[in-house]
This record gives sequence, C-alpha cells and structure tokens, in this order.
Amino acid sequence: MQGEPSSSTPTDTAANSAQPPGFWKKLARIIVTVSLPLIAMGQWVDTRDLLIDTYQGFITHFTDEVELEMLSEVRVGGNLEYLEQVFGVAKLIKSSSLEADTQYRYYQHPKFMLTLAVRQNQVTGYTVTSLRPAFHPPITFSDLTLGEQSFAQMQDFAGVFTADAANIHYYMEQKQLAREGLFYNRYLAYVEYGADHRDSERKVQPIAETLNRISDAYALDDTELLRTQLTQLREQQRPNTYVLGRLSLEQAAEMVLTRYEFKAYFGQES
Repeated sequence: MQGEPSSSTPTDTAANSAQPPGFWKKLARIIVTVSLPLIAMGQWVDTRDLLIDTYQGFITHFTDEVELEMLSEVRVGGNLEYLEQVFGVAKLIKSSSLEADTQYRYYQHPKFMLTLAVRQNQVTGYTVTSLRPAFHPPITFSDLTLGEQSFAQMQDFAGVFTADAANIHYYMEQKQLAREGLFYNRYLAYVEYGADHRDSERKVQPIAETLNRISDAYALDDTELLRTQLTQLREQQRPNTYVLGRLSLEQAAEMVLTRYEFKAYFGQES
C-alpha cells in the first residue's frame, strides 16, 4: 500500500545555513569597535615616540642631561650587548695589536666620542673624548670634569706619558688610582680631533707647536727642553679626553685614532 505523501514542505539547504541579515551588521559593528582602538593605539605609539624624540632633542640642544645620562651607563666590566642598546652599533671596530682578542669599538655622538676596549663581550676599559668646547663630562672616580682645568691643576705629574706629532697631535699621561678607584689606570689626554677647551682670552703656545718641540726634544735627548715643554703644556693645556680601565699606556694610546682614520670614518659627522 503506497504511503501518503508527507505533509512537510521541502526547504533549500543553503537557505537553512544562511545567517539572518542582522548578523552581518552586528559582525561589522564588532570589527569596527575592535579595530578603531587598535588603530588609535598605533597612532599613539607613533605620537609618543615623536614626542619623546622631540623632548630629547630639545633637552640635548639646551642641556647635557641626555648625554651625561648615557655616559653614566659605561662601566669597566660592563656588558657590551647592554651598552649597545644605549649607544647603538659601533661604526668602527679595530683589533688591538697589543692584546689578543681585544677590540676597540668607536661610537660617535655630536658632543662626544666613546671608545670601548672589549674582550669577550666585556668592557676592559673605555675612552671619552669631548667634541664640543661647552661639553664637560665628569671623570669617573673623581670630582673632576674634562676641559675646565689644566693638566697641572687636575693631577700631579707621575712622569709616565706618551705623545705624538706625526700621525696625530696628542698627549697622554698616566695616573694609577687607589682603592677607591679600584686600582684602575686613568689617563688624561689631549687629542687633536677633540674639543679645544683653552681659555680663548689667554695667549698660549699652540698645542701642535708644543708637541712638535716635545717630539724634537725626545729625539735629541734634550732633557732640559723636554722638561720645559712638558711643564708648559701641562700648565696651559686642558685635557679633552680621559681613559679608564685595566689598560696599559700603550693600549690607551692605541685607542687614539690617527687624523686620517678620524677623517675617513667620522669627519663628515663632525
């Protein structure tokens, strides 16, 4: 016996799966509601970075606060990776010819140059050179600052020094610190590419001329001329560089760039 036809009406499968029109409107509202804050947050991040850069640029122009805070992070024994988060990647890297596995890494800022002596990613010593006459960074483990006093006023002469008048004009003298300075060696120096901190109102012999005479006196073994020129330099010249760390005088001097190296790698920035 043939059954009676079903009383139910067939429906389209696709129609059953379709969402009501209001669903898409609600979904669109949700997407917009979530997206707008995210877009705004992205714009805020950009705006925040711009404000920070503008503020730091303003502070840097009128004060040395930013630069001094950066230099305060440098420590003998410091981690290279951490310091490169502060100063960026070194523009120049030189290998030491005196100490195996030691590199010298150079970081230039408009107001200073920082050089790190690095061995196995650890800082064994560093050099700070002022590049502007008005920039006077403090010298670690002392109440001294670069460029405000002469060599003679800043420390007694221990008789240990080095100088050059050929590849670059520079003068550097050594002082060994006591217990409060962790027995590190500290070097005060004048280097040619650093700032000239001399009092412009005083008539003094140009540093290049003094260094030429010191070089001549040393070559001629003229002790009296050497003593006279060293005394004159120490009384008249203000250091624009200091070196600190577990470094010999030869290593500290090796960190100084020649005038040709400085011009090739940093001359345009200066």
